[in-house]
Amino acid sequence: MLRSLLLCAVAAVPLSLPLAAVDATAAPAALPTKMEVEALAGKAQAWLLSQQQPNGSFVPGHDFAVGLTGLVVTTLATPPIALPADEPHIAKALAFLRSFHQKDGGFYDPSEGLGDYGTSVTILALLATKSGDPQTITGAQNYLFGIQNHDPNDPSIGGIGYGDDKPGDENINTTSFAVRALRDSGVPADDKRLQAALHFLQHCQNLSSVNDRSFAKNATPDNQGGAVYSPKESKANGSNDTPEGQKEAEDFASKGQLNSYGGMTYALISSYLALDLKPTDERVAAALAWVKAHYRFDANPGMRPGNQRDGLFYYYGVMGRTFDLLHVTSFATPDGRTVDWRADLFQAIKSQAIPASGGASALWRNSSRRWGEQVPHITTTYMLMALKHIAATL
Repeated sequence: MLRSLLLCAVAAVPLSLPLAAVDATAAPAALPTKMEVEALAGKAQAWLLSQQQPNGSFVPGHDFAVGLTGLVVTTLATPPIALPADEPHIAKALAFLRSFHQKDGGFYDPSEGLGDYGTSVTILALLATKSGDPQTITGAQNYLFGIQNHDPNDPSIGGIGYGDDKPGDENINTTSFAVRALRDSGVPADDKRLQAALHFLQHCQNLSSVNDRSFAKNATPDNQGGAVYSPKESKANGSNDTPEGQKEAEDFASKGQLNSYGGMTYALISSYLALDLKPTDERVAAALAWVKAHYRFDANPGMRPGNQRDGLFYYYGVMGRTFDLLHVTSFATPDGRTVDWRADLFQAIKSQAIPASGGASALWRNSSRRWGEQVPHITTTYMLMALKHIAATL
């Protein structure tokens, strides 16, 4: 997911509260009021605003400044408590983003790359603040299509990767950001380039009826319907980061299998919906069945033991967006429970909030460092996004 991390920020913010887990088997959480959700969202928003740097960035450092600033602006400009383009913090951040507008139409720092993230979220930020002119948006769209994988010999054909001249690293996360930006900015779902992206996405799903990759054909019952990081790897086993993860990756590879996990499965569903697939579509229905069977908040489901908190806050954020897009509030799980994701997700977010500024603001940090989630600027943005999706349904 995030390859460039903001580790310089970690030491600046103490982890003052333990990170509590929410057990999905416990008594049902009470549905919060909209006022409760907006109050916590306001605290998250206040903390993020307090982190703005003199140059307009929301990152206390160089790495991933364009991508994260764009994501923060997009989230801050989303109702409720939406901030307009002329609000001083937003205006300053938009000027920062525009300073990285490149001749090829993308928004990124050439010394860092990561043009997919920077360009996708800048499109979303410009749309959210109603401050993007058609020429700029079209140029950014063309940049994203320009970094799409067109290699017929690569399993990742159709995917949209990081944009740093390293084709072959396309994955659901980078592709989902691009698909969302392209669709929200007016590219029709039947555009042949977006249909190529759809082809890539279904090749990341453990569903043999639409995916001829060996891992989908060999999927265990526990994996069927879920999604992996890319047609080449899962990331659920630790992505070879540890000896244990390496061994598990080798074991799965020897069986021709890749393990489905929560964050990518929700990202897959939201991308399918963005491309106009209906909930009744076989691909969407299978992925929904997987997330319902793995409904939990104490872990990013599907991750190997020892890595279960990896990507947990991203998982929360994309879960909220997906169920909001589906217009679903409650549903039955395979074990016979009826759950309301809004109540459970709010409880998970609230229980892990870290008070700041004497309780006037709040931030979040993951105890797992992977994918930058120990950096509160990333995780707090994810949580504000999730809270706004909850509020939108109340």
